[in-house]
Amino acid sequence: MRRSGSCLCGQVTFSAEAMPRLQACHCSMCRKWVGGPFMAVPCTHAEFEGPVQRYESSDGFERGFCSVCGSNLFFHPVDSGIHGIPIGLFDDRTELPFKAEFFIDQKPENYSFSDATRKMTGEEFEHKFRNG
Repeated sequence: MRRSGSCLCGQVTFSAEAMPRLQACHCSMCRKWVGGPFMAVPCTHAEFEGPVQRYESSDGFERGFCSVCGSNLFFHPVDSGIHGIPIGLFDDRTELPFKAEFFIDQKPENYSFSDATRKMTGEEFEHKFRNG
């Protein structure tokens, strides 16, 4: 389903084909980036307009943010057509059930989710997104 949204200041807008699920990443980089687990919707055909800055956070992976307000916009495995877009940026957040957690082996002990999700370790995530 095609969905749209914007950053906090509204200067970056986007539209994307959202996969019908919400995912959380517990890796240390995502937790530093957003201050907790990164809650994102995997999307294809993402189109961003406005002052987008990109940061290569690790080899083959980039993160995007608004250069005006600093809102986190996406996590993107560079050699894929996928963008993980934070759920809070979407205008419509309905019908996006919580389905998966990544880097479960790096999740801190101080929080947990009650939803039954698919759990993937960091090694499993790296293998899937680096090797297809």
